[in-house]
Amino acid sequence: MSLINKAVLAQCAGRDGGVKTDQFLSDPRDCHFDPKVLQCTGGNLPPACLTAEQVTRMQSYYAGVIDPVNGDVVFPAYSRGTEIEDINALGIMAKQQLPEPLADGPLYWVFGPSFGQPGSAINYTNFDIHRDLKAVDDQLAEPMNANSTDLSAFRAHGGKLIMYHGWADQGVASQVSINYFNALVEHDRHDFEHSRHGAEEVRFDERDRRRSALERTQSYARLYMVPGMHHCTGGPGPNSFVLLPSLVNWVENGTAPDAVTATKYVDDTPPNVQMTRPLCVFPKIARYNGSGSTNDAASFTCVRGEHEFNQKPAPQYGP
Repeated sequence: MSLINKAVLAQCAGRDGGVKTDQFLSDPRDCHFDPKVLQCTGGNLPPACLTAEQVTRMQSYYAGVIDPVNGDVVFPAYSRGTEIEDINALGIMAKQQLPEPLADGPLYWVFGPSFGQPGSAINYTNFDIHRDLKAVDDQLAEPMNANSTDLSAFRAHGGKLIMYHGWADQGVASQVSINYFNALVEHDRHDFEHSRHGAEEVRFDERDRRRSALERTQSYARLYMVPGMHHCTGGPGPNSFVLLPSLVNWVENGTAPDAVTATKYVDDTPPNVQMTRPLCVFPKIARYNGSGSTNDAASFTCVRGEHEFNQKPAPQYGP
């Protein structure tokens, strides 16, 4: 994974708003690294390169969870830049305990302890997404899926929502939060169109009618994508920041949050600062101005990204 990560950064760092010396990606959607460039040739052998099977595995990793029969996207891909070898950072699921402990995943809740035993009817070695996923969804989709985009009651009550997600999250794909936020925008667009045609259940004030769908959603919900942050914390990027005061100020004083400054401390331990970067309100990203210290947030400006591809799950699997 370290070999792959170095190759990812060599190809993509600095082309996505950040700078070439970054040890993380500012917007991985701009990175199209293909692990095939690392495939062993001639006399080269791992770990200096990847076997053909390893290349195929990494291409699947970057493709997402796909139903092999109909091509449906079940779960979006992990971003380039999430390649790490720190097993502890990956959580219990990746610690290679066989059979895995029962607390490790919902598949045990559906198929029982036998899921951890090769040779049983359905187990971790032969689980087939096209064949077996329906059994999982039949039992767990309703109680576990948190993908409703109808926040109209929350919005009408004056609620405010701030979300954040690390671009380098290797636990939950960063695209999940982007998809949810974009789905909020589409839901609000639909509600607004209904309100224009006299639907009674949806209310927008006159100011809402002059806003774009994105602006209407951002009037109560905002998302921050954090460059180089792992699952909720840690990582090579600026991973220390505070959003609660912004939320309180938004609710109590009506001041919508804008960019906030995130800090990367040396060894992730205050007080010595390694760098600062702005966290921008999605869909904006931080882009280097071309001058000034690359370790200073003041040298970056929040701008709208260009040409990003947002991989969406099939309708039955996402918001």
